[in-house]
Amino acid sequence: MSSRSWTGRNKKPIASYLVSCTLLILQACASTPPPRTVYQDVRTAIQVRNDPQAGTGHSHPAILQVEHMVRILSGIRIQQDRRTAYRLLAGEAETEPAFTVGETLTLAPHFVEALSTAKPDELVTFYRRVADASTGLAYTTGGLFMRDGHLYLILANYRQVPADAMSLAIPAYEIDPYDTPLSSLRRAGYTITFSPKEAEVHPVADQWQWNYPDPGKVVVINPALIFIGAKDSTGKVQSR
Repeated sequence: MSSRSWTGRNKKPIASYLVSCTLLILQACASTPPPRTVYQDVRTAIQVRNDPQAGTGHSHPAILQVEHMVRILSGIRIQQDRRTAYRLLAGEAETEPAFTVGETLTLAPHFVEALSTAKPDELVTFYRRVADASTGLAYTTGGLFMRDGHLYLILANYRQVPADAMSLAIPAYEIDPYDTPLSSLRRAGYTITFSPKEAEVHPVADQWQWNYPDPGKVVVINPALIFIGAKDSTGKVQSR
């Protein structure tokens, strides 16, 4: 936008536009119920929020076993994007677990509780603040919900640092996605998948879909199929 857009006769239209946007945001906030916190500590927040994309309604409340949720979170994988030139030389990046064992054991029971209290027009969101020597301060955030027997998981941020927001032209100082866990601090960057691959669902075009700006950050899982190909301690394939 040229500097002329901010001078002279254009000041009033721009000011009116900003006022209109502010009023719309305030109206939307006033009509949307506040989130319900299911669990919170100094690093983690799990909440139930209104989902404007719920349409006819999600399959909530949803009842899952904690051990089932542990297996689901353990199967979520991250594949970091590589630049084309490097990908041609080194191939695709290896996948890695999205959640550590500690994070999985911490989050799973609270996810189960949240899904059991969610309404058809709601989803569950999660926020996790991470700090370590290699990364510094970073955030892992997203959401999940059940729909027609499938679990949808959105990983909006995977150990994203505040400076990543600069790629979206957002001021990067002290950015914290606590209030907006479904908003990415950086576009693309990685893709999420699930293991075993057989349990990952790919909806066709004529099915209901949950739209997200970064489709690669959404994975749809059939919980009934997560043990396909898994082996027990004797080496036998589990049949359940």
